[in-house]
Amino acid sequence: MYFDDLYAPLGDMKDWQVTAFAAAVSERIFPHFALYDELLENENLSVARTALDKIWAKLSARGSCNTETQMAKIESIVHDEEDASFGAGLAFDSLVAIMATIHCLESASVEDASSVAHLAREAIAKYLELHVEDTMNDEELVRYISTHDLMERELSFHVEVMQRLTNMPTPKVSELDAIKDLAQANGISNIGISVER
Repeated sequence: MYFDDLYAPLGDMKDWQVTAFAAAVSERIFPHFALYDELLENENLSVARTALDKIWAKLSARGSCNTETQMAKIESIVHDEEDASFGAGLAFDSLVAIMATIHCLESASVEDASSVAHLAREAIAKYLELHVEDTMNDEELVRYISTHDLMERELSFHVEVMQRLTNMPTPKVSELDAIKDLAQANGISNIGISVER
């Protein structure tokens, strides 16, 4: 399968590299939770942001991250599943991505990292499905989504991050910071969502 080949490099990576990949992709969809939290005025943004920042700090040996504590904090802000709105779904996926990344930090797995990548791709697929003509059949829809510029840019981002990490045999603060900056994309998510600061 195409995605199996695309993410094959993860299988040869060290634990910290796998975790860094998951963290980078989580950053891509973080604005989805940020916007949802702002709109509902839940004021939980700092909890999620702190968890991600602690993961990066641990990866670059600039700080610690108690995975059990951070996991509990993220689980405590997962919203009620009764909210079936588009924004709620994206926000939920963003938190799931962070939890998968925390799990990677505790016990890195290609499965967890791949699931984060899947959530990022799904965000794009769900977004595009909202804006397509009803006349499209399933095959046309799949082709439209898989070849859309948003999806191609996301996959290119995943490949670039894996390449950067593969070329970094040991964690380097400046290079990890560069990957984080690239992933944050000035606060704009992989479907173009951002939060006014």
